[in-house]
Amino acid sequence: MMTEQFALACLYRDPNNPVVARKMLQQRERHMKLAVHFDDLKGLIRALRAGWAIWYAPDQGKRSTQSEILPFFGVPAITNTATSKLAEMTRSPVVPYFARRDPDGSYTLTILPPLDNFPTASASADAARINHLIEEHIRLAPEQYLWVHKRFKARGPEYPDVYKTP
Repeated sequence: MMTEQFALACLYRDPNNPVVARKMLQQRERHMKLAVHFDDLKGLIRALRAGWAIWYAPDQGKRSTQSEILPFFGVPAITNTATSKLAEMTRSPVVPYFARRDPDGSYTLTILPPLDNFPTASASADAARINHLIEEHIRLAPEQYLWVHKRFKARGPEYPDVYKTP
């Protein structure tokens, strides 16, 4: 919906299947004006500093130096802490938006104002704030959230594997 009205870029990571990865990249490039691979930090910073609006999914964290275990719906989850660091480095505003499919088949797009007092001195507090914001919007239509991302995986041996089948 956003790409029909605005020139947007996106940050992406390839899925493991190379055939699916190629098709997804073709679709991203078809709809987005710029697609930046998540490993291309310099490219991302250049795009943000150049004023690109970048679609970025902070809820798709993976275990890295830019993640922490923080609550997501009260459950410890891998959480991306890079959002505030990127905003600070590039002086980019963070503008959350959420799409929801309505019962009649139409969509509601909620675009919030840029986050006030963001980033703060605490990347952890900033990431927890974003988690809370995402939670608020998921609660409006939990069946529409992409739960397949498995937010509670790879947390470490001190946490139970909630995806392990008995």
